Amino acid sequence: MGLNDIVTVNATSGGDTVSGSYYAGQILWDWVAPVPSGFEESIVSYCVDVLQDITDPQTVAISTTADPLMETAATNGGGKAAWLLNQFASTVTTGVQAAALQVAIWEAVADDSHNLDTGSFTLVHSDAAYTGAAQATLIYDQANYYLSQLFYGAQGQYNTSVARWLDATSATGGGQDQITTPEPSSLLLIALGGVVARMRGRRRPARLSA
Repeated sequence: MGLNDIVTVNATSGGDTVSGSYYAGQILWDWVAPVPSGFEESIVSYCVDVLQDITDPQTVAISTTADPLMETAATNGGGKAAWLLNQFASTVTTGVQAAALQVAIWEAVADDSHNLDTGSFTLVHSDAAYTGAAQATLIYDQANYYLSQLFYGAQGQYNTSVARWLDATSATGGGQDQITTPEPSSLLLIALGGVVARMRGRRRPARLSA
């Protein structure tokens, strides 16, 4: 992990449910050689699939959040998540901000609203496990700030953008989909598949409690 904090969440999608405490924030990767065209050797990503656990290494197909194969419960969830990433990832300097951005991304792909208290994805912020209410509330408030910038207007309009989508395709079925900020030139170089990334550190973002 890079900058991160622990969050307690509940999430449901397609009949599957997770409920527990997780590391949330930046995930640091090194590509297993060769490095795909358009990428640095090391990248920072954020999760877009809270229902799945990360594997190390992961094999991924590289596309973008505009790919119709990127299906999300929320309308245009990939575009919303990409906008949050592109708008705020470079401003993250603390674990609270990193965890809040991750929470906002999860909410953007899960629900058409931006309410962290209701819907398919919710964030516990009263006496949350591992962090306590005060720390959980800081993350909650920061995530709500990010979401308030994503959605605008009386009719629930929202911003969208495009980011690189790392679609986990490990042969064993394991892995977790990620998004990472694109460089403009690299968006022309996405016809790649089956490349492998390995986490840079020993620490693995994992479920803390089931």
